[in-house]
Amino acid sequence: MILPLETFRGIFALIIVLHHLKIETFIQKSNLIINGGLVVDFFFVLSGFVISLNYIDKINSKSDLINFQKKRFLRLYPLHILTLFVFILIEIIKLIVENYTNLRSTYAPFSGFNSYYSLVANFFLLHGWYGWSFNLPSWSISTEFYTYLIFALAVLNAKNKLYFFILFIILSLILFIINNLGYKYLDNFVYPARCIYSFFLGTLTFLIYKKYKQNFSQFICFVLIIFSFLFINYSDSLSLNNKYIFAPLLFSLTVLFVSCLNHNSVLHKILSNKYTVYLGAISYGVYMIHFGLVWFFRQFCRFALNISERDNYLVFDNYIGEILTLIFIIIIIYLSHLSLKYFERRFR
Repeated sequence: MILPLETFRGIFALIIVLHHLKIETFIQKSNLIINGGLVVDFFFVLSGFVISLNYIDKINSKSDLINFQKKRFLRLYPLHILTLFVFILIEIIKLIVENYTNLRSTYAPFSGFNSYYSLVANFFLLHGWYGWSFNLPSWSISTEFYTYLIFALAVLNAKNKLYFFILFIILSLILFIINNLGYKYLDNFVYPARCIYSFFLGTLTFLIYKKYKQNFSQFICFVLIIFSFLFINYSDSLSLNNKYIFAPLLFSLTVLFVSCLNHNSVLHKILSNKYTVYLGAISYGVYMIHFGLVWFFRQFCRFALNISERDNYLVFDNYIGEILTLIFIIIIIYLSHLSLKYFERRFR
């Protein structure tokens, strides 16, 4: 395990939480948080790097491949299915409320994105290959699970893994370019393309790390980290597909330089502190649990407290928004800690 990378996993998971919470605070109205969905592509790059680090030399037979995919399934699926049941409950609550009150949901229960078709797709982790539904963040888990399988098949069957990794990157780039030309029927395929492109950039990053591993300047590393945050902050000036092309390239460089930090450097020690590393350890729970809690929180604020909204942001007075945001983050961290300790570890 490369500890500084765990720190980034945790920090970026919290950015996703703030991105979805939408309380009108100076932090959540900043471009970094508004454009925070782009950190998902960092997760994909990081996943490609870490999976390669741990498995690229260990998948040598069909049984190895099955064991690898089984581990990935047990890592992802239990919490996915648990949170999915929460969102099924949400749809049932919406159905009951609409039948017995005059209140109406923005989206009718079990319709649109959350149709019965999408429900079946969620059970088989297929929903991310055409869009998102129910627990919105889980689209990336869906695409990543089958990208693991593509990776394992390439590692097992390809004499030269590098060529296959580059091929997947090129195919994803072609899809981005075609989509940029206006062929909107390919819009939904951008979701898996983002995952495959970024993931295999992560595998290439690992191959470079493995071959040329050396201690890089912590100053350059610090600059790359700052550039990564600045890119996210100003990414709204780019088209969607250009974001998805250029951001993972910068993220890959950042992952490479962070991985090669001298262990005695100040930056490495800062990024390896036990608190932020543990935040990375519970980041999957943070990522998967928060969206359901956001839904309940926002409904309570809207209908029980009659809190007004402006541009889909909840508006509180006198720094109440900042206080509630902090409380929400603490609750999410605690629930994710419980999830890791009492639920996720049972399946690993």
